[in-house]
Amino acid sequence: QEGASLCQCTVGNATRCDTASAYLFRNGAQSRPNLTVLTGYMATRVVFQGDRATGVSFRADATKSQDAPELIVHARREVVLSAGAVGTPWLLMLSGVGPAGHLRERGVDVVADLPVGENLQDHLFMPIMYQLKPGRESLSVYDRSVKDVAGLLASYALGKGQACYPAVTMVAFWRSGFRPEADGNDLQLHFMPFIGHDQELLENNLGVSKEDREADVALFPRYGVTVFPSLVRPASVGRITLASSDPSVYPIIDPCYLENELDVKAMVEAYKFVRKVVSMKPTAKVLGDEYVEKSMDLDPESDAYLEQRVRRRCLTIYHPVGTARMGRRGDPKAVVSPSLLVHSLKGLRVVDASVMPAVISGNTNAPSIMIGERGADLIKQAWGLRP
Repeated sequence: QEGASLCQCTVGNATRCDTASAYLFRNGAQSRPNLTVLTGYMATRVVFQGDRATGVSFRADATKSQDAPELIVHARREVVLSAGAVGTPWLLMLSGVGPAGHLRERGVDVVADLPVGENLQDHLFMPIMYQLKPGRESLSVYDRSVKDVAGLLASYALGKGQACYPAVTMVAFWRSGFRPEADGNDLQLHFMPFIGHDQELLENNLGVSKEDREADVALFPRYGVTVFPSLVRPASVGRITLASSDPSVYPIIDPCYLENELDVKAMVEAYKFVRKVVSMKPTAKVLGDEYVEKSMDLDPESDAYLEQRVRRRCLTIYHPVGTARMGRRGDPKAVVSPSLLVHSLKGLRVVDASVMPAVISGNTNAPSIMIGERGADLIKQAWGLRP
């Protein structure tokens, strides 16, 4: 796809509508007699009898309490994993499903030798800030000011205003020219109609620290916009591995961001494209100077500056996929079948973004929801349940 548009969003009643709200609460599913939802617990392993999954072991959040008793829920038909592209491979490997050599190194008995945790793919983006020309103001919804609070109250009371909409209001899709045309767009632009000044939010969500002087919000322009060129067809591929056989120890996430030079070149091209768009007459009337990092002793117009800033400022968009890749039996890279059943095993299915063979060239929220919809249909078909 190519072009620009307003964002398509999962919003209901002027608030972000997540899948729990849509599927459990708004249609009354949480009151069904065949559904029990437990919060504050953590799955620790899938229970097997031979090559058949028969249940799931869990306990109070294992990363916070190692002494909590282990509980087991038994499955009469099958076990479905939907823990995401990090949680699902972690749980599978803790259960003995994964690369045999790696599992043995961690002291885990092998149930099935499969490439679990490989093929990790994710989207990256990088913020570019532009201040507004004198006499113009931008939104300040996320700045914790008096004006900010008033805007939030108005949004909740009236169901209108910026707080009823995601921070990113517009997107665009383009090609860097470094990938085959058949691959489609490999770049996406996210447009945010303000500059964030909430240091805590930046640190918690984007991993930047005030110790990094260029990330100190006090230095940012008061009014402006932020454009995020995004890499949505990465050539770099990472992996998830076990740090320990103990479920209280988080797995090792190695995304290998920008490991492939093609990704760096694509992001530099994206940076140039943003500058080209900003220089056009409609935007040039409104936008002023770009926020330049003075700590880099490089000409801001040079490719060297652009490449250095790409390497320094690229961040995850939190779109990980692919770590339990779908493919037909005999595919050495596949973990699950087109029916989402785990190869070589019985009674175990994966239904989340980890089954994607490759990351899509756009946001992953709606596709992940549709994987859930398709998974539900496959389960009903398999067990003769009504649609």
